[in-house]
Amino acid sequence: NLYYYDALKRGQKEFRACTARGEYPYLPALCEVAGEDQLCHTANLGTVPIPLEFVVGTKSLGRTQSFSRSFMPLMSPDTEFAGKWQRLCQAHLEEGLWEPIKVWEYRNRFYVEEGHKRVSVLKFFDATSISAQVTRILPRRDGSRGMELYYEFADFYQCSRINFLEFSKPGSYAELQKLLGKLPDQAWSEDERRDFTAAYYCFHQAYDAQGGGRLTSTVGDALLAFLKIYGYDALRGKTAQDIQSAVAKVW
Repeated sequence: NLYYYDALKRGQKEFRACTARGEYPYLPALCEVAGEDQLCHTANLGTVPIPLEFVVGTKSLGRTQSFSRSFMPLMSPDTEFAGKWQRLCQAHLEEGLWEPIKVWEYRNRFYVEEGHKRVSVLKFFDATSISAQVTRILPRRDGSRGMELYYEFADFYQCSRINFLEFSKPGSYAELQKLLGKLPDQAWSEDERRDFTAAYYCFHQAYDAQGGGRLTSTVGDALLAFLKIYGYDALRGKTAQDIQSAVAKVW
């Protein structure tokens, strides 16, 4: 399976780069990020799509060294691990991977309990999302800017069920609600959520194509700036080419 060899090469390259920089080369584990004392403050979010770019680690220490930091495999091609990865790859190409994985969410980053290889395969093919059974860890509020931003996100999620949108400035979620013509805690309909998701990922693609990855602002920050200039109608229902053109003009 050439796909596994390509994925392995990517994982080994990332491993060497992290090692050269003196960084930990494997997946981070949730227990090292959140601490065991916080695992008792949890909420079940059910089965929802989650953004693969926010799937960043594993729940248990036992799975860390099978993958590089971006979930590319590190195990030899002659291992049972590699065989399972290749079978999942084939299943993805033929019919898709539909079984939800299990994850823990901490500050809008996801740590895998079950489904590491499914995440690896889908990340290899640059998929945007995966279905997951999500358990949210509710961190203690400490007054810090980062924590307050997270709780603004958590409040926004309650009404929108949108988990892929991040801002770097307090008040941005409320500002987005206002720009979309909604009250601060007004719930979104399924159609509104679907339309916004499609518009966001078209904008994300256009933003990256213009070089947005080199900027310190989040995609959400850029989207908010765009909406202030053009309004939501410039995104909603528009083609990818229309959005590319509008993003280029506002750059």
